[in-house]
Amino acid sequence: MVQASERAMRIAEEITKRTAISHYRLVLNEEREAVITGSKVGGKPYWPAGKDFPVDADGKKMLLLMQVNCAEAELKSPLPDHGMLQWFISLNPERMYGCQGNYNEDGTGFLIVYHETIEENATPADAPTHDTVDPMLTPVKREIALDVVAETTAMSVSDGHFNRLFAAVVKDVTGEEIGDKAWYLYLDNEECLHFEQHMGMKRPCHQLLGYPVYSQDEARRDMEYHDTLLIQLDSQFSTQGQGELVMWGDMGSGFVFINHDDLAARDFSHAYYCWDCG
Repeated sequence: MVQASERAMRIAEEITKRTAISHYRLVLNEEREAVITGSKVGGKPYWPAGKDFPVDADGKKMLLLMQVNCAEAELKSPLPDHGMLQWFISLNPERMYGCQGNYNEDGTGFLIVYHETIEENATPADAPTHDTVDPMLTPVKREIALDVVAETTAMSVSDGHFNRLFAAVVKDVTGEEIGDKAWYLYLDNEECLHFEQHMGMKRPCHQLLGYPVYSQDEARRDMEYHDTLLIQLDSQFSTQGQGELVMWGDMGSGFVFINHDDLAARDFSHAYYCWDCG
């Protein structure tokens, strides 16, 4: 454990105090069997009978990355407290995980779907899965049940808003004006390690809401509009020696962002999807 200076600890404590919010940590549970109406990554998606299944711009069926049973997960506002939330991507080989590059600029390579009600006797949809597609086209390698845990989290050092907040906190805590100096240039090496260990950098960081934890830099093109992290799904290896469970490129992460007003209205049509590489 890194022993940071009193200065660094005071700054970190103040940032945590100012940015603490509720989020939902997602745990990949290899012990529990995934079911069609449950929260999970991969596998056959829940889909109501008679409803058109998601297709990409080429008219081909999309792949389920993950789904969350909102009532079972006991989600609260601003997320829906009932129904099913799902994340699909295109399997077009010219896109990487549904993106062109790391960004889904045209919005056609992915889809967020919300079902307001769940038919408990649903049968699996006739859809592609991680078992039936080229593993290079999907970051999800196995069907795994998801546990959803309500927690409190604070802004990570990789969030695009962090440097401005850091400068304001430094001024309030120490009286120093550091302008636009990056946090890692102001702190010494041991202090930087303290921040990386304690400021939202725990991996894997699968979550709903909270703050994004990037492997590289801020990935949103419009942080003001896409102000809410809807989903983060990290890379992760099996704890049972079963290889990769989720792998974005080289240990990266996938993200879906949304505007808070759109989320409140259950309008997912303007959500933004991107991923970064480790």
